[in-house]
Amino acid sequence: SQFADSAAPDASFDEIREVIFQDEDLANRRDKVMGELFGLDLFDIEKNTSLPPSLVRDLTWLPGEDREFFSAGEFQGWPLRIWPIMRRPFISLDGRAYCFDIFSLFDNFYRVLRRAILNREPSYAGIWNDRQKAVSEELPFKYLTRLLPGATVYKPVYYRCKVGGAPAEWHEADGLLIYEDHLFVIEVKAGAFTYTSPANDLGAHLASLKNLLESPARQGSRLVDYLKSAPEVPIANAAHQEIARLRHDDFRHITICAITLDAFTELAARAQHLSAVGIDVRNQPIWPLSIDDLRIYSEIFDNPLVFLHFIEQRIKAGQSEDVDLLDELDHIGLYLEQNNYSLFAKQIKGDNLSKLNFGGFRTPIDEYFKAVSQGKKPKPPRQKMPEAIADIVTFLANANATEPSRSELVSFLLDCAGDFRDTIANTIETALRENKELRRAKPLSCYGDMATTLYIWSPEAPRQEDEAILHTRSVMVANNEDKRPLIELEYDENGLLIFARMAHITLAGVNADEMERIKSASTRLVERRLKKAKAMGKIGRNDRCPCGNGKKYKKCHGRG
Repeated sequence: SQFADSAAPDASFDEIREVIFQDEDLANRRDKVMGELFGLDLFDIEKNTSLPPSLVRDLTWLPGEDREFFSAGEFQGWPLRIWPIMRRPFISLDGRAYCFDIFSLFDNFYRVLRRAILNREPSYAGIWNDRQKAVSEELPFKYLTRLLPGATVYKPVYYRCKVGGAPAEWHEADGLLIYEDHLFVIEVKAGAFTYTSPANDLGAHLASLKNLLESPARQGSRLVDYLKSAPEVPIANAAHQEIARLRHDDFRHITICAITLDAFTELAARAQHLSAVGIDVRNQPIWPLSIDDLRIYSEIFDNPLVFLHFIEQRIKAGQSEDVDLLDELDHIGLYLEQNNYSLFAKQIKGDNLSKLNFGGFRTPIDEYFKAVSQGKKPKPPRQKMPEAIADIVTFLANANATEPSRSELVSFLLDCAGDFRDTIANTIETALRENKELRRAKPLSCYGDMATTLYIWSPEAPRQEDEAILHTRSVMVANNEDKRPLIELEYDENGLLIFARMAHITLAGVNADEMERIKSASTRLVERRLKKAKAMGKIGRNDRCPCGNGKKYKKCHGRG
């Protein structure tokens, strides 16, 4: 529009060109557009940053200035050596500094910047290291408490125990974080991953891996062993004053987190596959990741209970020989797409494949952050699930923090395969409709790996806890089970969830009179099942017996 105002509609090309060259604003706009489209402006450090010129010079190579990459010796000029761009990310061309590799820039920038500053001011090294240690130990808890709001944090913690045959002595952990029935043992490593090439100094790489992976796994395992050493154990502060007492049995899941300042992504993401080079963490429930990866998680997960379920699946994948990924974010991509992705990998691999690699599963995460960088407000990527299941997960995340077993209930629901999730969602919809017609609740009992009994309550069928427990126990007797999960969901008159709970029902403490009542209910239950099955057609002798105990019909109620 500005150009149209500056030149008449019938102006000649020479007149238009004269206007463009004489108008300073138009000339600047012309140069900017041409530079970004056909020039190097997008790579120009001065035009895209406000870094001090002296710092830019310290981070910039002159053509031919680096002598090490092509110096005489083994692997001369090979990419197996440390690349010049890993030590200085910029190059000078015609007096201007450019950056052509954004990935190497951000992967190495922190350490590159540190070297540049300390080369100018060596005496600053102590201050840098102290501040680096303080920030590195603080950030993991900042991001984890963002993921798990309201979590209980102890940092650092001290505990006194014996190791091997040595006398008891004090040991330290960087911190503990407790949320619901999950315990996170945090070990933070701010030390740098080696900058020598593995081709020239494999020993340095193995030493770094032992420090950043094996050492925190060993330290975290020592604390877990301490928790198991007694029904209840104390933990202390730096002054060795008791600050809390912990019970191992209170935690359904314990995760050892090895959090590093450096992002050695490809190695950390496949830590369980490094035993061949002497780094063995396969027997430890360890989750190795960088602070940068943890920050990404804190921006993706908006439901703490879903995050806990991901951790459970992430640890399973970390102990699986079938999951071999090169990026931490591929773990979350596979989780969002396949849920129990270690089982998915095992099924895909089968008996015919010796090696299996997954790639590209981080694409939804990349697309999400791309949209964020463009100023948009996208929804974080999530697992696909029926609306009824999503409502339960959301409700429990927003429920009172004292709601028992809410984390376990969410994990149970999210552990379900897609077809079973659909079954539960359809059962909820059908039950709410039938409650209005029958004025009572009809339970659903499932068997096998996902064995549970489900009750749907509503105003037309008010919650009857004793009825639910009696029925669940009658199912247990019929199936010869020691325990069974009971899930109760209650909805209001508008179909909104107002109560959700999972309880583990057992026969412990049941007196003789109550047991007779349970057995009678169990007998009636089996009779109803058999009658219903026979009404639907003949029962095959090799079919599962309709009574529900898992035996074949010919070896159960079909005998004789």
